[in-house]
Amino acid sequence: MLIVLLTAGALLALLAACSNSTQATTSSDAMNFSYASSSVAVSGFSGPPDSGSLSIVSCSGNECSVTLGGTGSTVGIFGTTISFLGIQDTRATIRVGEQDVSCTEGQVVAAGPLTLRCTGVGDETVEFTASPR
Repeated sequence: MLIVLLTAGALLALLAACSNSTQATTSSDAMNFSYASSSVAVSGFSGPPDSGSLSIVSCSGNECSVTLGGTGSTVGIFGTTISFLGIQDTRATIRVGEQDVSCTEGQVVAAGPLTLRCTGVGDETVEFTASPR
């Protein structure tokens, strides 16, 4: 597992770059992605990784790559809300709409109107791709 630590300045530069790329999304990609909700403390960060939350989404065509971690991370894609619930052992639990599902790395699960492929399960984050069923 690769862990990357960023200084506050590097994180702000990364967020600015992401902000610029979001403005360049095509109209079809914009229809796939609704929102991401997270809170991350940058200055004076000394707490554990779950003291904030992380929501990263990248959509192309009929598939979105998502990374969620920490309490309160939520995204809206393909008209569906997806929320991070937690990690236990090597199994991630997320809520898709009103349904709770869990997966391990490499597993494919159907949840509500979506198919999810878990591509990574870390100590505090889950990475997956989502596409409509």
